[in-house]
Amino acid sequence: MRTKITMLLLGFLLLNCKDQTPAIKQIGNTGVTQEKSITPVPSVINDFGEFIGIVFSDSLTVDDVFNFKKIDVSNVITSIDMSQSVVLYNKMTKREKATSFPIFEVKNTNNVILPVQGLGFGGPIWAIVLLDTNTLEIKNIAFDHFAESDGYGSAMTQPSFENEFIGSITNLDDDTFVMQKNLDRRIDDGVIIDGISGATMTSAGAMQMVNQGLKQYKEYLRP
Repeated sequence: MRTKITMLLLGFLLLNCKDQTPAIKQIGNTGVTQEKSITPVPSVINDFGEFIGIVFSDSLTVDDVFNFKKIDVSNVITSIDMSQSVVLYNKMTKREKATSFPIFEVKNTNNVILPVQGLGFGGPIWAIVLLDTNTLEIKNIAFDHFAESDGYGSAMTQPSFENEFIGSITNLDDDTFVMQKNLDRRIDDGVIIDGISGATMTSAGAMQMVNQGLKQYKEYLRP
């Protein structure tokens, strides 16, 4: 009798094992894969890429193009990551005066993108400057603003105004740019800026922003 009971129990256990085997195999064959996490490129960095004439792709990543650094008001230069650089740049588009300034080095070149901030007629204005670190020549510049007047101060974003700055050699010890209307009161040399018709305050603010803003990077440009 005991032998029969033992045999029945063994048979029951074997049957359960067979029933569970397909389930185990199914779990093993679910083919769960882990996808590599891809960090999206912030719109600011895409804009910077366009500014220097490139488009990011699978074969040309942000890490292939930029080194990220910052310089603070004490002239301490440190390396940072992309997210930190974007945060610092976005702060420079606000009215509050920045205390740290992001540096976007273009790899395998002498070029660097340096943001600057200032005030126009309608509020905050800012710009990004592509500078050759060897010659200090402004290779490109792009202005932007918060609320300059349409048809007047907003024209600071037009090539006709921006082109007045491109090709100039930056003076880190004195003002690089001089307003045309102020020439009779100035005795120092400088690149003459005609300004925007009907937007004297915006023109002066943009000129002063570039003059003073680039000096904030003096210790980086002249280590």
